[in-house]
Amino acid sequence: MNKKWLILGVFGLALVVNPYLACSSKEDDEFSYSESELKAAVLGTWQGTAELDGEQVEFSLVLEQAPAKSKTQSLAAPNVKPQCGTRSFVKPAAACISMSEMPLVGTLTSVNPELNGAVDGEVQAYRDLGPVDVTLRLEGGKELRGIIKGQALSDGQISASMQLGTFALSRP
Repeated sequence: MNKKWLILGVFGLALVVNPYLACSSKEDDEFSYSESELKAAVLGTWQGTAELDGEQVEFSLVLEQAPAKSKTQSLAAPNVKPQCGTRSFVKPAAACISMSEMPLVGTLTSVNPELNGAVDGEVQAYRDLGPVDVTLRLEGGKELRGIIKGQALSDGQISASMQLGTFALSRP
């Protein structure tokens, strides 16, 4: 009995020292969907309405998967790092979360110039495709955020530095 408690105590101490031990190393076993199912849930054509500045605006959105960017594709010079720095002797606690991310590009089309143009962003899904978080950015700085549930997105938010309006999307 004492040996059992000793092993349990050692494992508990190891978990406190290194919280990464609690994270599973399983790859795709914990997800209930495949890459193709995520693509089917998000990519393609959407129809929507937005309320922006008190005006009801209809729009369409076409989303595609964005190509992955490598660090060698960047044309900007690397940031200059100062010669002095700080350090900490306390390791921050870490927690793990099972999440899939996919970069997006697309086109937003409406009669309102505020909701017209190219978009980029990302989608985040967790262990299942119940809620899927979507974030899209327009070239003018506006951001559209919402959660896809099934074949629709309701209660989406349009913002810049503050909330400007709301939107909803559904499949045509």
